Amino acid sequence: MNINVITVDPSDDEKFPAWYDTFTAGLAAGRPDPPLYSYEESRVELRRPTPYAEHRAFLASHPDGPIGAARVSLPAHDNPRLLTFTIAVRPEFRGRGAGSALYRRLREIAEAERRTSLLTEIDLPLTGNATPGTGFASRHGFTRRNTETRRVLRLPLHEGAGAERAAVPGYTITGWVGPCPEEFAGQYAALRGRLMTEAPTGDLDYEQERWGVDRLRDEEARFAEQGRTSCVTVAIAPDGRLAGHTVIVASRESGWASQWDTLVLPTHRGRRIGLALKVANLRALRAACPHVSRVDTCNAEDNRPMIAINERLGFRPVERCEGWQLDLGVPAL
Repeated sequence: MNINVITVDPSDDEKFPAWYDTFTAGLAAGRPDPPLYSYEESRVELRRPTPYAEHRAFLASHPDGPIGAARVSLPAHDNPRLLTFTIAVRPEFRGRGAGSALYRRLREIAEAERRTSLLTEIDLPLTGNATPGTGFASRHGFTRRNTETRRVLRLPLHEGAGAERAAVPGYTITGWVGPCPEEFAGQYAALRGRLMTEAPTGDLDYEQERWGVDRLRDEEARFAEQGRTSCVTVAIAPDGRLAGHTVIVASRESGWASQWDTLVLPTHRGRRIGLALKVANLRALRAACPHVSRVDTCNAEDNRPMIAINERLGFRPVERCEGWQLDLGVPAL
């Protein structure tokens, strides 16, 4: 099959809709109600300049039209060796070379940008280990480095879910919707940067992200452009320092939200602060975004404390999400 791969400009009113339709069709095929980015969320992320990562979009077409699409991210502030990507092929065209053509293009990018590690996520059913995605990754030398389970909570939160832990003696549970108040910005940014070192990530080769207030404000500005609402709840320890946080990001264009970070610092664990944070934040989400009917979250299989909290709140497993990684040789000078 004659397949042509092109770079897609998110400002192109002809090519970008074709990319988005193809990408989401490939990602959604055979999955239970997947949490896909809206058109505007995708367009803003791809076109908006930021010092922290570069994002690119690619479309694979044959003479009859688009059949596959890819999204590539190049971290710029940390993880400079890494290239992350997602390849999606329309189900009726799988096995005809679109995925391989897109993969060849991203390998060219990796060499040009001197990236020595490739990382992708593959979604698959709760049972069974073989899918077209895992077979493709295996054939190209990737290995499974981490396994998480995606769970979904249907809102509203059922009565009594964790209500007795909505407060923690000695700690103040508070939060905000939208931009972080200046009084918490430095501490909150530091907490955001600790997630990859504190949360289980299996055998992924992924460096700790470096966060400061500038990066936090950049993310908040992007959310505003994408039509997203962020709900954050924090725990303030007796000494006035932040002991933990949780954040949910909701799309204003759909009825779903995504549970992002939840982190309690090691010296404050064992007090059920994580449960208190999540209960308070889900209530804040319900008040700020009444259109949201479900929340998605992913947890590594060995993160038993967080899984227990989520299941207590009513999150139910729907699929697995696996991290597959390939280590490349050092590129030639």
